[in-house]
Amino acid sequence: MAQVKVLIEGYAKQTENGWIASSTTCLITTENKKIITDPGCNRKRLLEGLSREGLSTGDIDYVFLSHCHPDHILLAGIFENAKFVTFDTNLMYDKDLMLEFDKHILGKDVEIIETPGHVLEHLSLLVNTPKGKVAVAGDVIWWVEGEKQVLDINQKDHSQAKGMNMEKLVESRKKLLEMADYIIPGHGKMFKVK
Repeated sequence: MAQVKVLIEGYAKQTENGWIASSTTCLITTENKKIITDPGCNRKRLLEGLSREGLSTGDIDYVFLSHCHPDHILLAGIFENAKFVTFDTNLMYDKDLMLEFDKHILGKDVEIIETPGHVLEHLSLLVNTPKGKVAVAGDVIWWVEGEKQVLDINQKDHSQAKGMNMEKLVESRKKLLEMADYIIPGHGKMFKVK
């Protein structure tokens, strides 16, 4: 079974003119792969998280990108040996080679799931772990700093990003809640599905 470790708990704080934000970043370890999810945009925290695990950027086999927002993907390029599984028409990039991928490209215990709504092209992961199924949800579910972390499937998406579709977002939230025992949000703390 795969293991999931949160390296960086994502944060998002709205300011007068924008945001201070970086995504939740996870390390998923399978029998033969090391996968980073949404490496975010805080280089110092990312490198510290890798170092705590005894890893360098060159040790990562795959980088999974849930969607196109810079607070989730800006640091993807620092993983010099990785292949990149992306939201971009479900393509995997191996340097300049672009290939379609199967939903289990990251391993038999890691399933890639389409979860549109926050933006049109959005992916999440469902990881089979010893403690249960863990959904790495990207921004299907997320909270801003200071907001009580209570799940409401109809909660407004704070970003109101281009391509945001509330109806599809609610469907994606329902899908993850039905499939997962735990959810790791794009910004905020992991929680158990009740």
